[in-house]
Amino acid sequence: MATPGDANGHPNGSTIGTDEQDERTQKLVIENNYFVGGAVNPRGNDQKITDDGDHIVFSGFKHFNTGGVVSDPTVLEGVGLSSAGQENWLVYEDTDQHIFALAPTKQPAIQFSHNWDNVGLRLTESGSVGIRPPKRQSRAFWQSHGQLYSYQLYSNFYFGIALGARDFASLYTAKNTRSWPYTPHPVANGAEEPYILRRYGFFFAHLQAAEALADVAGLKIAAIYNHHSEKRDISAAERGEVAEWVASMKVVATNTALRVTSGVFEVTGARARASKVCTILWHIRSRS
Repeated sequence: MATPGDANGHPNGSTIGTDEQDERTQKLVIENNYFVGGAVNPRGNDQKITDDGDHIVFSGFKHFNTGGVVSDPTVLEGVGLSSAGQENWLVYEDTDQHIFALAPTKQPAIQFSHNWDNVGLRLTESGSVGIRPPKRQSRAFWQSHGQLYSYQLYSNFYFGIALGARDFASLYTAKNTRSWPYTPHPVANGAEEPYILRRYGFFFAHLQAAEALADVAGLKIAAIYNHHSEKRDISAAERGEVAEWVASMKVVATNTALRVTSGVFEVTGARARASKVCTILWHIRSRS
């Protein structure tokens, strides 16, 4: 079972929906043991929403979707609706309001391109999808008031990948990496090599800093939800302050992940490049 918030930061009802929408959606997913995909990218406006009188209709194209091909329902996201207050919804075209809905995946309206092949990761199924709906579509929808939680989630993904790469490399170094013999003071093995120890110290310090920043950003977001989730009355200044922490975390986590996952080649030795060792997978994961 997966919820709309499990894959790549896709939204769930508890973060961008009302309490009623959250309860209804979680009940649907859990009782049916659904795997939920997502055609979501709040940075793009390539999927539009219109109103047919009784229902909202999604149409357009998403270059990336996560797990959609193998999903039961899919989270759709588009622009075109704007709200006036908490309960009265009005329809405006060409606005920047992002709306999310959960729709059954197996329907003629959702057409997958089956074209995902990113640095060899063909089976993650994040290819493009076209939405060509019939006249009637799902009525349930959410409004997004920002994607801070998504960016924080991505940052933790990158941080976790970097930690995994560091731990993987350290075990390999201790077991397999040989020291360089042509030095004034040879050591017994790679784990005692000064240059290698220096690199691992670099990894450790930067990962410590990223973890500390992630903890602060997480506390900031938690405080927002604790104080404003019920009334949704957060001010622009409060959101802006948290956004600074989240953006800082994303910069540091991304940079650290790239440095660590590429740097592990320097501390493991030439034999770690063999395909059976799979050292390259950590760098691929951090870039995809």
